[in-house]
Amino acid sequence: MQEGTNSEPTIAVFSYHALTSFINQLHYTAPHPVRILMVDCLLKDALKKAKSMEEKGDVDVFLSAGGTAKLLSGNLSNPLVEIKVTGFDILAALKEAKQYADTVGIITYESKIPYLQNLSGLLNISIQQYTYQRISDIGEILTQLENEGVKVVIGGSFLQEVISNRGIRGIFIYSADGVTRALDTAAQIAFSKKIEARKAEELRAILAFSYEGIIAVDRNGLITVINSSAEKMIGTSQPKVLGQSIATVFPTAKLINVMRSRKPELNQIESLGNSQIVINRIPILVNTEVMGAVATFQNIGIIQEAEEKIRKSLYKKGFVAKAFIKDILGTSDQIQKAKREAFLYAKNASSVLITGESGTGKELFAQGIHNASSRFHHPFVTINCAAIPDNLLESELFGYEEGAFTGAKKGGKPGLFELAHEGTVFLDEIGELSMSLQSRLLRVLEEHEVLRIGGDHIRSVNIQVISATNKDLWEMTEKGYFRKDLYYRLNVLELSLPPLRVRKTDIPLLVKKFLSEMCQDLASKRIEGISQHAVFKDYNWPGNVRELRNIIERFAALYNEEEYEELLLSLFEKLTPSEISNGEREEINRVLDSVRGNKAQAAQQLGISRTTLWRKLKGNNFS
Repeated sequence: MQEGTNSEPTIAVFSYHALTSFINQLHYTAPHPVRILMVDCLLKDALKKAKSMEEKGDVDVFLSAGGTAKLLSGNLSNPLVEIKVTGFDILAALKEAKQYADTVGIITYESKIPYLQNLSGLLNISIQQYTYQRISDIGEILTQLENEGVKVVIGGSFLQEVISNRGIRGIFIYSADGVTRALDTAAQIAFSKKIEARKAEELRAILAFSYEGIIAVDRNGLITVINSSAEKMIGTSQPKVLGQSIATVFPTAKLINVMRSRKPELNQIESLGNSQIVINRIPILVNTEVMGAVATFQNIGIIQEAEEKIRKSLYKKGFVAKAFIKDILGTSDQIQKAKREAFLYAKNASSVLITGESGTGKELFAQGIHNASSRFHHPFVTINCAAIPDNLLESELFGYEEGAFTGAKKGGKPGLFELAHEGTVFLDEIGELSMSLQSRLLRVLEEHEVLRIGGDHIRSVNIQVISATNKDLWEMTEKGYFRKDLYYRLNVLELSLPPLRVRKTDIPLLVKKFLSEMCQDLASKRIEGISQHAVFKDYNWPGNVRELRNIIERFAALYNEEEYEELLLSLFEKLTPSEISNGEREEINRVLDSVRGNKAQAAQQLGISRTTLWRKLKGNNFS
């Protein structure tokens, strides 16, 4: 017999010696993990022991047979499985008895086995059937059977015990199949009961620790469930309200209404004392029949606090500005002016439009403005309006509700405007925004509200919008490609960033910074020398700082101590090949011959820089 563990459901088998021995000999294996306890006791002690086990929580299911089963039935809280006598059991017992005698007695508890006499003629055996109420009755019945010459008797455990003291052969009425089936049933019930108990405990834990108030009622509007959060918000306790009318205890719930309408009411705002709550009311339908209703509700203030925490957690996960205005390199008048303006704009909540060529550092300035503002501890959300298709950009910016379109995420998704609440949204390449999205963006700027795709609930947002473009937005408005009203909303504060070609005095600083990051083993003296190379100032930098960084990254990857100058010149040679006339070609050749190929001396005599001479030589197929 399986011993099991304390965590497994327990079956208590109440039996007497014969049945106990019979079950033990079966070497039964349950279909589910269960613990089986054999309780061998007399009929008069069975009920007391069973009740004691129930009180201690030591048992999940009882199993018994005959008189013990009938005694326990109806007197216990836990399920009872009875080992019943099947037709197969009777036939098997009669067949065995026929081997010893043509007349057999059958003794059962309280009631006789129906239709038993029909088997008498079929098996050609005489059957005498008796019942007993008390154990003492069995002895009297056996004496009577002995006087009538009956030598074989069929019955249960108690009968087998009494017969052993007499000269009568006893046939056990239960079969291995019947007992096994009963044990299987008990194991299934015990296992299912344990699962249901676990689910009930999980539900209790969920109710107990839910921040939302939860109240459920039956079809009559009487409270059946109330959790601790609901108790606190309503100002009551479970013992006081269970079984009471919801209309009396919590009229704001209005659960009677949803049971009548059979339709849920979601996100309703109601007053509860001095507080405002958001409440959801849902009818409980079982096979289209209303069985009750449930309400979940929460204090609006707590919801707002939770939203703030969520936004802050998202901020920590990546919606963060890393650049600061003070870290933007450059000593030129042009860049210093831009930095001063950025600091001033950071103190203002108005929209900022950053203009400048590609690669001038528009996003760095946007991050710097955010970090210098009072919003610095809130999210900084960036989106490139040109990088995402129009339909996807709309869902990214404004979010969507569940079922808004095919493939919409279950539960919906908040847009970037929502996630940036209290923070900053940086819209890069704003000139690429479609006219339809321009209209929706204008509403956000004017009303500080967003509506998710497929939604009907307006959400308030408090954000600063910083936009950037390398296009002439005013020209676009004149041509009808950009809304004038949106232009005015975005261009409250304009920050124009200078191209690198007009602030070439900043190039050495930038070169040193990039080289220090990408060539960490390079000596500071070598870095200083490279940063001052004339090639950087001779080039016009159409790609601005981004292009400069790209050149330095390529240089760092190919760097060789012995040939670094030739490498640097070759990188620029590909960028700016120059055409020369035949006369200039002849002059260069003449000078090179006169100085025996010394390019430094040749450049000096020609009155040009060594870099310029290098480009002319490489770009025009000099031998």
